[in-house]
Amino acid sequence: MTLPALQLIWLSLSLVLALSAGIAAADSLSLPLPWWGAFFLLALLGMGLGARYGRKAFFFFLIPVFFCLGAGRLQLASDSYDALPHQAAGADLVVTGTVSEKRGTFTSEEGPMGRYVLDIASYAYGDEPQVYPGAGKAYVTVPDGPAVGETLQITGQSRPLTYYKNDGMYDARRRDREKNVWLRLFAKEGRDVRRLAEPTGIRAFLQDLRKALTRRYDAVLGADYGPVLSSLLFGGHYDELPPGLIESFSTTGLIHILSVSGSHVALLLAVLQVIGRAFGLRGTPLFILSAAFLLLYSALADFTSPVVRASIMGSLSAFSLTARRDYTAGHALALAVAAMLLYSPYLFFDLSFRLSCSASAGIVLFYKRIARGLSFLPEFLRNCLSVSLAAQVLVVPILFSAFFSFPVYSLLANAVVAPVLDGVMVLGLGASVLSLVYGAGADLILWGLKPFLALALKGNAFIAALPGSRLWAGQPSLWAWMAWYLLVAVVFFRPLRQKLFLPLLISLTISFMVRPSGPGVLIFDAGRDQATAIIYEDRSADLWYNKSRFSHPDQAAVVVIPALRANGIFTLRRCVVEGEERAYTEALFQKEFTFLKGPGTGDIPYSGVRAVPKSFSDAALLWEFRSLDGWDGRAFPASAMATVVYEGRRGDGVFSEWSEAADSFGVPAYLPSRDGQLRLARRRGRWHLSTFVEEQLWIMRKI
Repeated sequence: MTLPALQLIWLSLSLVLALSAGIAAADSLSLPLPWWGAFFLLALLGMGLGARYGRKAFFFFLIPVFFCLGAGRLQLASDSYDALPHQAAGADLVVTGTVSEKRGTFTSEEGPMGRYVLDIASYAYGDEPQVYPGAGKAYVTVPDGPAVGETLQITGQSRPLTYYKNDGMYDARRRDREKNVWLRLFAKEGRDVRRLAEPTGIRAFLQDLRKALTRRYDAVLGADYGPVLSSLLFGGHYDELPPGLIESFSTTGLIHILSVSGSHVALLLAVLQVIGRAFGLRGTPLFILSAAFLLLYSALADFTSPVVRASIMGSLSAFSLTARRDYTAGHALALAVAAMLLYSPYLFFDLSFRLSCSASAGIVLFYKRIARGLSFLPEFLRNCLSVSLAAQVLVVPILFSAFFSFPVYSLLANAVVAPVLDGVMVLGLGASVLSLVYGAGADLILWGLKPFLALALKGNAFIAALPGSRLWAGQPSLWAWMAWYLLVAVVFFRPLRQKLFLPLLISLTISFMVRPSGPGVLIFDAGRDQATAIIYEDRSADLWYNKSRFSHPDQAAVVVIPALRANGIFTLRRCVVEGEERAYTEALFQKEFTFLKGPGTGDIPYSGVRAVPKSFSDAALLWEFRSLDGWDGRAFPASAMATVVYEGRRGDGVFSEWSEAADSFGVPAYLPSRDGQLRLARRRGRWHLSTFVEEQLWIMRKI
């Protein structure tokens, strides 16, 4: 790649980074849209003036133009979301809409239930005759059965969307904003759901086709392998997969193969290129064939967001193959990312989007450099390792931030298991196409791929079971992110090493200083459950967990375990589980953590009690009262550094009384459901107390 071409790639990627930075800034600052419009016009004016002084000045002002463009687009999307009828949430509603996505199923006392996403066409309050035009989408829980594309009228209880405020949580708030979801609706009985119209047109045809293919997979491969092949080819079916299989793929870093991603599209394009060239197709006809098959493939995968993103990138990749120019792939990536962010700016916060874009950028920027360094290896192995390494260069901080671990044997799995699964997917797609005209031939291919699929699954499970399969770490700080990317630049770009060495050293030093360390307390926002971790000097912890009978059985796995891992806690000394489903919840913690014997060390000013005692000591402690139901309205820890309480059977009234008492003594009173995760930590010999909400605003109290 020539130097000018490389500089053009960096220009394209820099503009996309500026667009992304503007989106992030607008999300944090929430400035009015006219302000961003004014900044955008000023940047355009500067760009126009810069053009008079040369190309460098012109390109310099392009950066703020794209920054303001991204910020304004995000603010426009935010204003549009805020304009949705949120005031209706919480009322009994009659909602009419079309099912756009099925999210999963579960079994309740009423029988099999399904979770769906509904495009809201209209809604009404209870039995009122007034019908209001709908907008946005809703998460609906109804008896399992409706198909994607079906029009329903659902009568049920609605609730506003709520989010847990802890470290390590999936960013559900921005996901819902990206999808325009603003409501939850529950219909517990079949009579609350009316089916107004069946799916029609091309959508119905595609649904029937996918169901027919799924039935064929199940009939030939059985219940053990049929859902796996369906997930490999079209995504979905995750609730039909064994949890152990999903865990093993996550451990080896191949979890992306179980959902339609860029690797699927790249494989499909490679097969189409071979077939097309075998029939004498070149240039534009081959590109049209590739784009047409990608469109059909996306339709079979329900046009979900990851599928659309991968198909856009795949189409641009096919065009780059047609153009035969080295730098086209980089420009195509930048164009695809910019187009998707301008269409839906909240995609910037989507984890799969970040992983996909970062991996693609890594391949574009580093593949050839890594391949040259591995020139001593056989070509097949060199190509596999080069692609895998290049794809991971930029995603390492993202993986640690989202999963708090790195798959140690990812390279081994990509070199051994992934090629077998690629072959299985090629055969599966071939069988799917052949089944439209010759069912017996399709069944023969499926029978042939079954042993290879079994071999790949067993091989992946074996690699996942190897000792040290994951490198665990807490959620990295922003300084750690900066240090990693500076290190990448130092390693791969020799001319910049001298300039970047000092910033790299500073970033490494600060990231080491701000890492989680020392004793402390974490009190989590766990919904109806309660969870507290007492952290010792060695970052081991004692955990207390109270399980409510009204909360989800896997609440601990979804909320508390990720929060502990995000804070670098992977070993427990004690785990006390109270309340409902104790054995099941204890088993979750036993599976996910290493347990140490003996007490931990660390003098922590904390006391957690079940109820408010009649008297208190004069020690300045953080008091956690797990229930206010027995409080007499008079006893209060006047010398406490702060108090943490929960809403009990007496409702909000008792918390208001407690807050008034706390205000009179000048003692902060916290409520996890309102303030989020509470952190007590010692830094530089002083105890600091902060909530999750305050930490998002860089606020920390010194005690």
